[in-house]
Amino acid sequence: MTEAPDAFLLSIFQKSGISLGSVAEAWERSEHLYPLLGWLTASFPAPSAFDICAEWLRRCAERIDGGAPVAALFARARDEGPRQAHVVAGALGDVRNQSILDGKPAVAAFADGASDLCEVWAAVTTNEADAETEAWARAKSASAAMVTALLAQRGQDAQAKAAARVELTGLLRLARATVASR
Repeated sequence: MTEAPDAFLLSIFQKSGISLGSVAEAWERSEHLYPLLGWLTASFPAPSAFDICAEWLRRCAERIDGGAPVAALFARARDEGPRQAHVVAGALGDVRNQSILDGKPAVAAFADGASDLCEVWAAVTTNEADAETEAWARAKSASAAMVTALLAQRGQDAQAKAAARVELTGLLRLARATVASR
């Protein structure tokens, strides 16, 4: 990805027939989670981008039974320590796998989404980014996982995807506002 996050974000909307004049307008008006989350991950290693993701996951965890430890684990990816983000990404994968075995699909999907975000952070902060950790692709995967988590928690089917996506986008907006106000 050679295109700046701002330009790429606006081009995603433009290709979908949505004309937005600025990133600020995209954040204000968008009901689409992936492009905004992609913009955040493409903005790594900016600490504020990580903080917004951590705050968003914390807010999402309030809607997923058993999700709080996942959000707390993600937040530890910025702690000091050698390859801490890689350790956390691995631990999130372990949580996902154990949750599958324990029959907790919402937590498994939530951990999967958090792991996608953490893997991008780990790759960017250690200068190990590659095609597998491409920020926009991982944000798309994380967005899908988070929608799945919310639907699984509520016992809803695919018909509720659009509403879940809008709700998660609203939480992302709140997280961004919260971090900006600190």
